Amino acid sequence: MKSFYRYLIPSVIASVLLSTYALIDGIFIGQKIGDIGLSSINLAWPITSFIQCIGLALGLSAGIYISYMRGIKEYEKMAKMKLTVIIVILILSIIIGIILLLSCKQILILFGAEGQALTYAYDYIKIILLGSSFQMLGSALLPLLKNSGKVKTAAIASISSILTNLVLDYFLIYSLDYDLKGAALASVIAQGVAFLIAINAYRGEFHGISFSKEVFKELFFKALAPFLLNFSYSIIIIITNALCLHYSSIEAVASYTLLSYLLYIISAISTGVSDSIQPLFSYHYALKDIKTNLKMLKKCLLISFSISVVTSILFYLFRNNLADLYNLSATSRSLYYDGLIFYLIGFLFVSFIKVTSSYLYSIDDKIKSNILILLEPLVLTLLYGIICGEIFGISGIWISFLAIQITLFIISLTLLFLNTKQLKEKIS
Repeated sequence: MKSFYRYLIPSVIASVLLSTYALIDGIFIGQKIGDIGLSSINLAWPITSFIQCIGLALGLSAGIYISYMRGIKEYEKMAKMKLTVIIVILILSIIIGIILLLSCKQILILFGAEGQALTYAYDYIKIILLGSSFQMLGSALLPLLKNSGKVKTAAIASISSILTNLVLDYFLIYSLDYDLKGAALASVIAQGVAFLIAINAYRGEFHGISFSKEVFKELFFKALAPFLLNFSYSIIIIITNALCLHYSSIEAVASYTLLSYLLYIISAISTGVSDSIQPLFSYHYALKDIKTNLKMLKKCLLISFSISVVTSILFYLFRNNLADLYNLSATSRSLYYDGLIFYLIGFLFVSFIKVTSSYLYSIDDKIKSNILILLEPLVLTLLYGIICGEIFGISGIWISFLAIQITLFIISLTLLFLNTKQLKEKIS
């Protein structure tokens, strides 16, 4: 099990650090602009997330394929996939970046942005889209490195990107008064740093290798589930922002922004734990070694849950400091306190759900994985949000989050039991 910890430890550290990416922007923007700044970046975030998630999904898809090929010693196909995914993402990033650049203002209005919030959000997203190639490539190459066995390089790229973002946020937002434009520019440059470090690790590997139509099909076939897994968080943000504006005000969006940042940390921890050893899950699945996979799954669940418990306790103990850090107004602070307890309890269920869905995907059980991924953004968030919102008002939005996580926890337990039973029956 040495390989388990060799994959897991650097990846979890990198994921936890990477989860601070959006939080850093929020701190500087909250301190400089206040509620309206926090609300604006949250309204714009789903567009940023969309392009990053495409890159991440293609990187994860390629990584799972590479890991499987490693298991059966198909090294030429591994190299072809690495080159193909880089070429595909470069082309896609240009096409998608242009389309979104032409339509982003209308999208922001559709999301509920208006007045000063619309101005700030538009300023932010324009720069993000101009740097869409770095956003997508930076997001894609990190999971590709992990699944190629270059875990330490992936961690170095992540940490370098975070530090770059931190320094540039201070310089651009404060020193040059660029506000949200500065946050966006810092993010693009930081992703560029991650890309340069990651691509350097593959230097010399593509000699004599050409673009492959065969792996091209495989790349997109397995990319849907991780895209939905990662972008589902942004769909939830879109719906919850709309519910906050419907049942309350822009201050509710600001308070939700901080709650969503805390959720992002928990999700990153859980996803980092499971994604880091997806190559091992895939490898042992190819060997039909269910026993080892189940042992690793139990370890993942225990580690993810333990870290989530400790993190949630810290969030509660430092709840006042967090509100100060993000410069919440009195109204936003009150709404944040109302929602915090429901989110902290819900985080414990999130840790189990994320690991389970990632595990099911890595062993090629796409149907069960997609059920867990799609239920919350496409059904439960809007359904529970409206029901609880109509009964309890804005407090109902916070209550609905906990109700959703409990529902998904019960479903994930059931799906995991069914999957294990089916695998054992296949082998026997």
